[in-house]
Amino acid sequence: MDLKFSDPERIANIAMWMASDHGRDLFPTYFGSGVALVPAPGHAPRVKGAEPRSTTIELVRSMESEGLGRRREWLRRLEKVPKSAWSRGDRPTEKRHYSTIDLSAPPVLGLDPVDRITVVDDVITSGATLHACVRRLAEAFPSARVEAFAVVRTISGVTQLEKAFDPVPEGEGRIVLNADGSTRRTP
Repeated sequence: MDLKFSDPERIANIAMWMASDHGRDLFPTYFGSGVALVPAPGHAPRVKGAEPRSTTIELVRSMESEGLGRRREWLRRLEKVPKSAWSRGDRPTEKRHYSTIDLSAPPVLGLDPVDRITVVDDVITSGATLHACVRRLAEAFPSARVEAFAVVRTISGVTQLEKAFDPVPEGEGRIVLNADGSTRRTP
């Protein structure tokens, strides 16, 4: 599955599946009317004044139109980091991601009450980006439950997939920040 070309029909189909009984059964609290859906920022800062465009933003827009939550673009990239897909040996650490991601606007508590936030990304590699996003939002919203969701997870060291469609149910995936600053994702 190639999401990087932002095929609108494919993105809409993913959101529709997430809104189906199958998707809602797998992710009962990650999505819903009371959830803020926050797209993970891309690897580079957004051009000032430009319409926000990325596969992740399109995905979150489709998810919002399916009733899976309210889109909130609360995170922004301050400076460019290498893309994980092209920097295998020198991927940015969680610390590097964290230092280059900030809130796009200070939260206005009370005007937009939130107790559940799901950070959404199209692809998860090591988990460093999502971990940094969750950490940044958890600091801004200390009473909220902040989770992460990605449509596709990369798999290393596998020569043959047992199945192409293998969703990880809510609560079963983990991203661990190791003492050396690296991240480990399971599965």
